[in-house]
Amino acid sequence: MASKSEIAIRVEAIESLGSHLHNEVLFARKFVAESERPAIEKEWMTCVDNACNYSAFLLKSFLDSIDKYSGLPIEQFSFYVGKLAIQHLLEVINVFEQILNKFIVQNSRIRTLIERRIDRKVEVIERCWASDCTGNDKKQKKAIVGMYKSKVREMAFIRQSLSGAGVIDKTDRDIWSFAWDIRNSMHMNFTATKAIDFQYPDIRTGKIYQFKFAKGEELYHPQDLLDFYIITEQLIFILLKILSHFDKNEEPA
Repeated sequence: MASKSEIAIRVEAIESLGSHLHNEVLFARKFVAESERPAIEKEWMTCVDNACNYSAFLLKSFLDSIDKYSGLPIEQFSFYVGKLAIQHLLEVINVFEQILNKFIVQNSRIRTLIERRIDRKVEVIERCWASDCTGNDKKQKKAIVGMYKSKVREMAFIRQSLSGAGVIDKTDRDIWSFAWDIRNSMHMNFTATKAIDFQYPDIRTGKIYQFKFAKGEELYHPQDLLDFYIITEQLIFILLKILSHFDKNEEPA
């Protein structure tokens, strides 16, 4: 059974995470209040506001009912706490994907950048595949071309396209890729779909956050709950960087 001191440590960690979520809400609302910001950027930050509020609600609900969990072994108690910390990252990832997909539909500049890369891939297929192919060869060619054309909505392809064009840097790309590794674990009952070894320094404190999971390992951090939160902060600014880049009056690379 979890001791009072062990519970107190985790309650303090939850409250610290809640404080960070509150500060993020204040930042998001201040951002949205600046009338000169583009509508899509405001929509993104409104989504961030909503995600933070929802996550804060989950934390408060857990604290309000903590007596129900205090009789559990410390490992199981920590499991519940750690899942709460991951949930906020998943909320932000989901709205990140929704806003970026919407932006690609709305903004011809980012859509053109991605479609040009798709067209180059399709051109290679067209050159390497006999134009008069028939039967199964023709069906296979059509399927491969269709697969590439659908990549305009595929996050990995979009990420690679933006990285290749210099819209995001290597750090942005690595954080985004790591976040999607965590997102993909949702479909496997929150277990790692592959071996993960990623570290990231908090630019304010210099602390190195280490994420290391074996394939199949359940994803949660029972000690420092700010590790996944630090990643959500970076995702917020990565998408702002992307949105603001394509709001400028310049041709896509």
